[in-house]
Amino acid sequence: MKIKEGQIFNLMDTNGRRNDVIHALQGYLTILDDIQNNKKMRWASMPDSFAQYEFYRQAVEGSPEVFVKHDPYDKLIEEIKRIPEFDQAVETMDLGWVQRNYMSYPELIHQFDLGVEDRARHYTNNLVKLGFADECRDISPVGKLLLDPRRIRKDGLERLLPVDGVNIVYLRQLLKLRLFDTDGERFYSPFNLAIFALLKRTRLSENEFLELVQGLNPYSDFADIENYVVNYKEGDIVSDIQIDIPEELKTQEKISEKMFRKFYKNRKSKMAVDVYWEFYSRLWSYVHEEKNVQKLEEVWIFYEDNRAMLNKAFGRGQNLFSLKEGDRPTFTLFDEQNPEILTLHTNEYLFVQFSLSKILDQIREYSDTTKRIFKASGIISFHHGYVELAYRELCSHIFDAEFIRSRIAGNLSEDTHSCYSNCSEYEGGAYSYYCEVVSLAEILKYTDKEIVQIEDHIREEFPDTSREEIPSILADKRKKEFERFLEKSYPAEKVKEILRLFADRSHDRQIKEMVSQDASVPTIYEYIVGIAWYYFSGKRIDLLESYNLTLSADFEPLVHAGGGKGDIVIYEKDKVVMLEATLMKANSQKRGEWEPVLRHSINLKVEEETSKSGRVVTSFFIADRFDFNTINIWKAVAAVPLQSTVEKDKFTDNVVIMPVCSEELCSLMDQHREYDAMIARVHQLFEVDKISFDINWRDKFIKKVIDDRAGELC
Repeated sequence: MKIKEGQIFNLMDTNGRRNDVIHALQGYLTILDDIQNNKKMRWASMPDSFAQYEFYRQAVEGSPEVFVKHDPYDKLIEEIKRIPEFDQAVETMDLGWVQRNYMSYPELIHQFDLGVEDRARHYTNNLVKLGFADECRDISPVGKLLLDPRRIRKDGLERLLPVDGVNIVYLRQLLKLRLFDTDGERFYSPFNLAIFALLKRTRLSENEFLELVQGLNPYSDFADIENYVVNYKEGDIVSDIQIDIPEELKTQEKISEKMFRKFYKNRKSKMAVDVYWEFYSRLWSYVHEEKNVQKLEEVWIFYEDNRAMLNKAFGRGQNLFSLKEGDRPTFTLFDEQNPEILTLHTNEYLFVQFSLSKILDQIREYSDTTKRIFKASGIISFHHGYVELAYRELCSHIFDAEFIRSRIAGNLSEDTHSCYSNCSEYEGGAYSYYCEVVSLAEILKYTDKEIVQIEDHIREEFPDTSREEIPSILADKRKKEFERFLEKSYPAEKVKEILRLFADRSHDRQIKEMVSQDASVPTIYEYIVGIAWYYFSGKRIDLLESYNLTLSADFEPLVHAGGGKGDIVIYEKDKVVMLEATLMKANSQKRGEWEPVLRHSINLKVEEETSKSGRVVTSFFIADRFDFNTINIWKAVAAVPLQSTVEKDKFTDNVVIMPVCSEELCSLMDQHREYDAMIARVHQLFEVDKISFDINWRDKFIKKVIDDRAGELC
């Protein structure tokens, strides 16, 4: 990714930025895969392709809770509906008709690009930034891997880390991520700096960490980066920036409102500029016209009424004035505590403060997405306003501080860790180095000997333990940490409270505030259902291992990992329980959930029978409400043999899928002594008479009809 000098980089375009970043990227990639591989559309705009329109349509329909307002799309649909022939062509994706007739509808064709196709390009550009697709929107090898995490092959170092496949994909990509100057020669690696900073300082405040990572660029001076990192304090990122002050502001006279509005702008709010002007006018009057109690009160009262806005605009995120909220200033105290703002150079001082505050605000704005993407690596913990390296005893050996420092920045042609002479070779195209599947050890250029040395150092952290035992020891440690996290963060009564909120989608914002802003509400539902089941089991199941969710280092849900598995699959010695959770409305369940739930249930049962594990398989379908027909379909399928969708020659019968609603699950949480008995009773409920069921019944019937008819003709 190339950036200009002075530009603050961002890993997700402003147009389309959202809290559930990892879910969004996964969703965009899935839509792109459907368009290219199922619908066979070429990535282009109308009238050359429906691809960009179709991408936006699926994005809007797939996340209605995110895309609440889409006026340009609604207007476009309204215009299309007025032309029946055009409407039919769009409905059937008849590109031939559009290309034969588009000259008759130039304004309508142009309207496709205004707020629809252009946004599709913005959203998919976020995939390009992380190497999941190329500029032509062809899905890269690493993007295909993210679509099916089951295909991930972890190397020896990756197997040591207690993170899942999606975490590994992001960890690899972030380690490879480089920001280049416009010549494509100088580079900066923000994630390598992040790891280096956390190796050197153990713990940083979130603002310090994000300013460090987000505030640097390929044009920065990295000669003394270690001292810079070790001694960094919040706000330092802008301390050395020189601001060019316009000549019009180099005056000791009050500037006009017109002049003020020329230099003090807020792209999001005209009202904010009104506040800036009023503040400037009151402050000027106090400093330059007459210092008296009344004018000081006018400045202070207005400041307190607009404290947050004025601090953000002029205070670099800190308090512009040193007095505490609620205090009343005196001349002496106010002047002593705020000497800079009371100079004769008020115009210059305020403009510098405004400019630096704007830069810092932009750094913090863009770093919100950077933070969410860094979380997906699974090795950086953001907790209570502080940032730490997770699994420090492990990461400190995998990531040697001096080696990581050498990867933070440099010139590509002089980079001893790379064989790529230019930016295009490094990240240009779906099969460039950045877009290819490369393991952690390969990215770090470790030799087999170095890997063995790292593993030996790690083993020293675990005395009397073989190298092969380390992953299971770390996994067990992680499991215990998760259980302590659940006890503290999700006591049973809180879980019940959250579960009941899902009944009304108007509670979505409250749910995200209570659980995680980084995940979609359906993903959070899976997460909470799992915790509820953990309590129902008497806390005996290994929930962390059972989730098909990708979690952050702080155990927050990020995204459903996919890969053709059930939402939660719990393995015990004598049984396997699969939970399928959905927030689909009752009238949509048959269409949206019937096939995947049945497929997952059949395949899991066939898998267990093939392995001869002897474990009893039970599926539970968890939703807030149920479709009547779906409930009865689940009961009926237990009576017939069913075919595996993975191994077509294998069949199973008595597939048990028991519906349980959210409110019922709340009640079950208090019935942990009945856990085993309840599952046994479910199987009794689903037991069917073991009559001989002929799986060839249809073929025999049709054959007999045809043979009988042929006999009559003879």
